[in-house]
Amino acid sequence: MLETYCNASGQRVNNEKSSIFFSKGCPQVTRDGIKNTLQVHDEQLSDRYLGMPTDVGQAKNGTFKYLKDRVWEKIK
Repeated sequence: MLETYCNASGQRVNNEKSSIFFSKGCPQVTRDGIKNTLQVHDEQLSDRYLGMPTDVGQAKNGTFKYLKDRVWEKIK
């Protein structure tokens, strides 16, 4: 599927910059198989992606408070 996307868009996946995140219930053998298939070996969840938090969860008010504060400072 990634190869189809790359061929259609002209973009390429940079495996050195890529990382993957699994839920805590995912078995290690499954994790290893997916990482090997995708050739992505960095397993982590970054704090931010394109300036936005990656792990929002249920606490959306707390997660996006910094954004509200930044916008409010610019308005003042």
